[in-house]
Amino acid sequence: MRAIAMWLCAASSLFVLTSAAAAEAVCPPNALGVSRTVEIDATGGPWFGTPHGDKDFLAPGEVVLTFDDGPAPKNTRPILAALEKQCTKATFFMLGEMAAEHPGVVKEIAALGHTIGTHTWSHRNLKRLSEEQARAQIESAFTAVEKAANQPIAPFFRYPYLSESDAAVAYLQSRNVAQFAIDVDAFDWRTRSPQIVIARVMAGLERRGRGIVLLHDIHGSTASAMPQLLLLLKERGFKIVHLRPKAAVHTLAEYQPPTKESAHEAKPRLRWPVRRTGQRLTNR
Repeated sequence: MRAIAMWLCAASSLFVLTSAAAAEAVCPPNALGVSRTVEIDATGGPWFGTPHGDKDFLAPGEVVLTFDDGPAPKNTRPILAALEKQCTKATFFMLGEMAAEHPGVVKEIAALGHTIGTHTWSHRNLKRLSEEQARAQIESAFTAVEKAANQPIAPFFRYPYLSESDAAVAYLQSRNVAQFAIDVDAFDWRTRSPQIVIARVMAGLERRGRGIVLLHDIHGSTASAMPQLLLLLKERGFKIVHLRPKAAVHTLAEYQPPTKESAHEAKPRLRWPVRRTGQRLTNR
């Protein structure tokens, strides 16, 4: 029996090593990869991205890839495959209701080593809600996404429509949650064309020289664009920065995801364009 146990152990170890080697072999030798990993201290709710964040947080040529509004199996999984083929990482700002609906995809994202943040429970504009309603949107997402991931998630948050309120900012600061704006907008929700998505991202990066890129993993245009976009980033010398949290978000037991009935009252989830002060229409 002991000999059989030792054989099984050896076979198991060989399988793990073979699987790891096979996974490494999938990545081409000139893969985009990750240039550096930055550990984010979210104490005090710091900002990242334009206009509030430190403009020198990223060095010239550095890019952070971020995806909002998912997960959505049909499009998130091809995006994950494209990222994996290029051995690179991204940050996913998930909606609580989407994570609750597709926990398997959330676990896949976590298992692949990407960073998971949140984007409210149901994409409500926090500026139009009461303070308590805004807190419920924020906290319900923390709880739902962490449960779906089956592991701690990052204290990283992005506002729907990039529309923050003073009260929400103060609240996230008190909760030690990092707040993410953007530097380059793919506007992928405006088009079904992968080529247009690629052109917008590359034009924005060429113009700024670096930045946090906003994409959405719920759109087919984005899923189709990712393989070529990642190749272009490599060809033009851009380097990917992976953001990781110093500590996980601390969920609050008193805030739980809405029941199906109450969630239904908050529908529809249509992203109607809203205008920020002095800015263009956006549907983020």
